[in-house]
Amino acid sequence: MRRKHSGWRWAPWMLALGLAACAPAWAGGDGERAAVSTSRTVAAASIPAALKQAVSRAAPADVPAGASSVLDFVRDAAVSSQEQDAIMRQLAGQPGGGASLEHAVRSGRLMGRFDDLLAGYGYSPRNLGDVLAAHLVIAWEIANGKDSTRQPAGQRAVRRQLAQPLASVPGVARMSDAAKQAQAERTAYMTMIWAAAYQELKDGRDPDQLRSLQDSVRARFRDTGVDLQRLDLGAGGLVLR
Repeated sequence: MRRKHSGWRWAPWMLALGLAACAPAWAGGDGERAAVSTSRTVAAASIPAALKQAVSRAAPADVPAGASSVLDFVRDAAVSSQEQDAIMRQLAGQPGGGASLEHAVRSGRLMGRFDDLLAGYGYSPRNLGDVLAAHLVIAWEIANGKDSTRQPAGQRAVRRQLAQPLASVPGVARMSDAAKQAQAERTAYMTMIWAAAYQELKDGRDPDQLRSLQDSVRARFRDTGVDLQRLDLGAGGLVLR
């Protein structure tokens, strides 16, 4: 995570939610169906396959122009409102939520922090591939106790790794702007909650909770067939060693 964010003050409810179960962005099933409308559901098996393909080789020199046009979307305030409702429903009943969570979501503060984070990576929050790339980078940091800011070229490369494999998924290519935005914003909320928990725990004051968070993140990616502990970040992105 970018150094300028290390001083953020994360409320206790963010830590509690980070340790609670959240649906993985890459997997199919109920979590994915909630992230896009029923009529525009992405093929569940294809996105994890695209992820595995992406990390199997180093990033190309550039993102193909065609891939960018497939993955870009225009934000609609109505979709954002629907996703705010959705994340509140998903996290209802989780420990430590309530008014603090609702304010962070409804005010746009949490999504604004995510947008700032992506800007630091050189990513666009209005590109589904970039959002999923940031999710992968942060998950890798958490799972391994690493700092991707030591490899800025690697950070930038991850978006190039993912763009073409994702854009080549037929279900993704058929997604409307609204469906891409819904998937991206649901992923953004989960990413920020994970990141918040990690920021609170990485100082080592509660190693048991840190291990719990790391195990949870690793398990969610193993469900997609990717072992985060076997990935190294370098100039070519996140590549299996």
